[in-house]
Amino acid sequence: MIKLLLPFAAWLPLSAAVLALDGSAAPAKNALRPTHILATDWGLTLKADGTGFYNDLAVMLFAPEIGSVNYEILPYRRAKRHFFEDAGACLYPNSIEYLTTIGDISDPDQFIGYDQAVLARMHVFAAPGKPAPKQPSDLDDKRVAYAMGGKVPVKLAGARAFFIAVADEVDKAEMLLGGRVDMITAAMPDAKFVFDQLGQPLAPYDPNFLLEGSGLGIVCHRTPENEIFVENFSRYVTQMRKNGDLPRFLHKNGLDPAQYLPKD
Repeated sequence: MIKLLLPFAAWLPLSAAVLALDGSAAPAKNALRPTHILATDWGLTLKADGTGFYNDLAVMLFAPEIGSVNYEILPYRRAKRHFFEDAGACLYPNSIEYLTTIGDISDPDQFIGYDQAVLARMHVFAAPGKPAPKQPSDLDDKRVAYAMGGKVPVKLAGARAFFIAVADEVDKAEMLLGGRVDMITAAMPDAKFVFDQLGQPLAPYDPNFLLEGSGLGIVCHRTPENEIFVENFSRYVTQMRKNGDLPRFLHKNGLDPAQYLPKD
């Protein structure tokens, strides 16, 4: 279970939070120093107050059985910066494949991770009532909002679009609904939760127009301690998949496990 060490406002600046998972049954390797996990606050799906889909998933996956955890939530770009500065830290939710693809990691061998917790896919969404884009040229002369800190303009370098970086996923969707941009890039299942929260149908997108697609989990600097932790984490996630707990969690959140569980 997640235990708040102190009320957020009592000891942390706004937009940051630290939670700890009860490590009473943790392996000896974590008895003195919990594994430091930096979680990326991006808005609705992973909020600084500990709510959101990915925080709920963390409660289930970072269980006492895998070791004691210091789970710190920071704004997206700050979390990534602290992760690369802290040679013993882990980043959640993410994958080595994704960080390498966008150029944040140049030497994957320096990191270790497990990305089989949930599958995410990045698409381009059109405004309601507009046709879903099917190729980069469909973005020509369009205003396209994307996640600040992401490498979407590089990924869509062939499109003659006007790219606008946005710091919050709900703000990005509201820009689309309000006509301030023509399109947005967003990940599924994240976009589903955002549009549900706004009480709007999911914006049009073509599932075959895929910008990125990878499993998500944790990425850690390669240290002897983290190798043990990632092994424990991967074993536990596999157990949650096999016993049905992870598929049930996805189903409870309105997601089809067949679409959002990475293939073995």
